[in-house]
Amino acid sequence: MSGANEPGGRGVLTRRLLFRIAWPSLVASLLFLTSCAAAAVYLGWRQAATVRALEADLHGRRLVDGLLKDLSELIEIGLLGDDSGRGRARVAALHEDVRQLLVESDVTVNRPEAVRIVDRLENGFRRYRETVAAEAEADDRVAGGLPPGRAALTILETDVREAARDLDAEIAEATARSLAAMHRTASWTAWWLAGVGGLATIAGLFFGYSAATGLERAMIHAEELAAAGRMAAGMAHELRNPLTAISMLVQLQREKAEEEGLPAEDLQVIEREIARMEERLKAFIDFARPSRPEGRRIDLGAVAAETLALLQGRAAKHRVEIKLVRPEEPIQVQADAEQIGRVLMNLTMNALDAMPRGGRLTTTVSRAPDGFVELTVDDTGPGVQPDALPRLFEPFFTSKEAGLGLGLAISERIARDHGGSLVASNQPEGAGARFVLRLPGPSRILGGPSSRA
Repeated sequence: MSGANEPGGRGVLTRRLLFRIAWPSLVASLLFLTSCAAAAVYLGWRQAATVRALEADLHGRRLVDGLLKDLSELIEIGLLGDDSGRGRARVAALHEDVRQLLVESDVTVNRPEAVRIVDRLENGFRRYRETVAAEAEADDRVAGGLPPGRAALTILETDVREAARDLDAEIAEATARSLAAMHRTASWTAWWLAGVGGLATIAGLFFGYSAATGLERAMIHAEELAAAGRMAAGMAHELRNPLTAISMLVQLQREKAEEEGLPAEDLQVIEREIARMEERLKAFIDFARPSRPEGRRIDLGAVAAETLALLQGRAAKHRVEIKLVRPEEPIQVQADAEQIGRVLMNLTMNALDAMPRGGRLTTTVSRAPDGFVELTVDDTGPGVQPDALPRLFEPFFTSKEAGLGLGLAISERIARDHGGSLVASNQPEGAGARFVLRLPGPSRILGGPSSRA
């Protein structure tokens, strides 16, 4: 009954597993997309602010360039002492240009240091105009277009033009700082996105792996519970028949006269059924609580030879030829000789049961290229049904009418306890069944006392 429900249950678990693995990745993807959108908005805002600052700086530099040109021309006229009508008109025009440029600079420049420099410019230019007016008054001339005298030229050169040069340098540095800040912002945002993306990916993988691992453990636990349920059902079935026979005999005896005892035949039946129950219980205990393997260095070929020698008589009754193929040099493994012999005996007895009309059983001991050694059991029976192969090592699964179905399960458990595996398949072209026991080879042995040469 439990086997019929397994595909659906596993399907549900598989869908849950896929969902539990997928949702962290989806959340991580949404987080990354949200981060990208936020970064895009932030970058757009920063870029707009930087562009506005750069535009102001560019306009400010144009104003300063105009100031420097006008101031240089004023100084040149003052040095030449051009007091002609044309020179006066040009000086008056330059004064007005400088005034307008200073007013526009006061409006355009907004950085604290640049504002302070513009104040220096305005104060210097005001002192320059006051000095020009004082010089004109001293010479009794009209100051409107009067070329600057010596004192005015000194203020123009040392205060006004130097302040204009300082303003030009400050705006240039501010422009460089704005560009560097924009590059840093882009770089930091890129690293931030990479970090968020990496963390989101790692988080998604971590939570997905955690979810997958948790559900995998849940699936394994569910399968173990199902196996335990099948074992319990199998044991109940195996013990029910002997107990039923004993119960019937006891009930018949109670119906008879009390002075009459059980016939010898009935006692034999009870004894046989009790022995059968003991055998079943022993097999169940061996599977449910396997003994720990005592790993010693053994010759696998020698263990195979000794085990097969014990089965020669039974093989002869089945008219089965037993053949052992092994190399001349010993093939050593670190294993429990008794348990490995038990595995081979179980595989051999199954093969003999599969060939009731005779056949050939070949056991081969060989080295595998990956450092393992292999013990292969081939028979010439009908092979294993394809639909039975996936369930062959499940507890209580058997195709025999009188079989308990624990032999292969115990053998596969022994193989895993030794760090190896037991695999079943069919030989090509329907030549029979094949079982391969793989154990860690000599290159993986840590060393230990030898039990067989």
